[in-house]
Amino acid sequence: MSTIKVQDIQHTSNSNDAISLASDSSVSLKHSGSAKLATTATGITATGGTFTGSVVFEDAINENVFDITDDSSVALDPDNGMVQTWTLGANRIATDSLTTGQSMLLIVTASSSNYTLTWPTMKWRGGSAPTLGGANATAIELFKVGSQLYGATVGDLS
Repeated sequence: MSTIKVQDIQHTSNSNDAISLASDSSVSLKHSGSAKLATTATGITATGGTFTGSVVFEDAINENVFDITDDSSVALDPDNGMVQTWTLGANRIATDSLTTGQSMLLIVTASSSNYTLTWPTMKWRGGSAPTLGGANATAIELFKVGSQLYGATVGDLS
C-alpha cells in the first residue's frame, strides 16, 4: 500500500484550496477557499448550506440564545438565534423579518406591567396577541408559512 502526503488539494483551474488536511488529521472541505465541512476530534462542523432528505440527530441540538437589544422598534429575526429574549424598557414595536419556513421562540419580559408590544400583521392562536406578564416573562412561538406570520403564546413563565 502506498501513501501520498499532501497538505492541500486544489483544482488545476484556480488557486483556491478545495481540501485541506491538518497535521492532526482533521480534514476541511472548502468552496472557493472557504471551509464548509470540517472534521474535529468530536465530530464535524458544517458551515452554511441546506440539508435535503431525511436528517437524524441522535443527541441534543444546542441553540444560541440571543438577547435582543431593547429599542423602540426591533426586527424579529431567527437568523440571530432560534431562542431570543427581549426585556422591554418602554412600549415597543416588533417588525417581521422571518422568511417562509422559519420559526423562533421569543421570551418577552415587560419590566413594567404597563408596557405593551405592538406586533407586525399576523394571525394569533386564539385570535389575539398575548397580554404580557409584566415582571414574569411571556414565551411566544413565532412561525411563518408563505407570507403569513403566525404566533402562539406558550404562556407566562413564573
